[in-house]
Amino acid sequence: MKTLPILFSYEDVKEMYPNKEGFHSFLKRSLKNGLIKKIKRGLYALVDRSTGCIYATKFQIASRLFPDSYFSYHEAIEYYGMASQSFVSAFTYISKNRVRELEFEEIIYCSKKSNCDLEIIDRMNEEGVRVVSFERAIIDSIDSPSLAGGLEEVENALEFGRKLDIEKVIKLLEHYNKTCLYQKVGYLFEKYYADKIPNDFYKICLSKIGNKVIYLDHNSSRAKLNSKWKLMVKENMGVLPDEIY
Repeated sequence: MKTLPILFSYEDVKEMYPNKEGFHSFLKRSLKNGLIKKIKRGLYALVDRSTGCIYATKFQIASRLFPDSYFSYHEAIEYYGMASQSFVSAFTYISKNRVRELEFEEIIYCSKKSNCDLEIIDRMNEEGVRVVSFERAIIDSIDSPSLAGGLEEVENALEFGRKLDIEKVIKLLEHYNKTCLYQKVGYLFEKYYADKIPNDFYKICLSKIGNKVIYLDHNSSRAKLNSKWKLMVKENMGVLPDEIY
């Protein structure tokens, strides 16, 4: 006898229940007995009878909310094991359409609209998730640190020194095409990777910035100028050779 997937819609089990009436009877019975839980209309989770908890993780749920949904930002950093904290009550996922928040088991799943299809890794068959590459998770998080738990959390991930595919980073920066992102990425990568990254990458970043000075982190109360990257950086964030005191 076939077993139910840990997450399923009718399409996943129609071989077991070719008649939709039979499927709906199964749902009604199983929901009443606590064998499954409803996440949203058309999506259900299998319950572990020994614990009363569902088998699926929040990463798997977010990846099944819509056919194109996936995750980035802090959620991807956490998935890769490089987060210093876990968001226990909120989960941001990405899709091509922004939809209303969904709450399930005390986690609020919030959608963020994006048409960027770069560096999305489909692991649905292996792990039941769609997640961006680590490179995109970092770039997205530097671009929107509020979705990554703050800049400090992004820097904690960079401190691991995980190897990066710089060609992927360049393509992402070209896609987003933001001067401020080139500034911030160049500075942070130089700080945490230094000569582990080819100097040509830093030249590319420098060629994209103008004379406008911006803040690396708007939440910094005290900052000093890094003239090379035209950035105001937090005073205790480390020193690069050409910083002005």
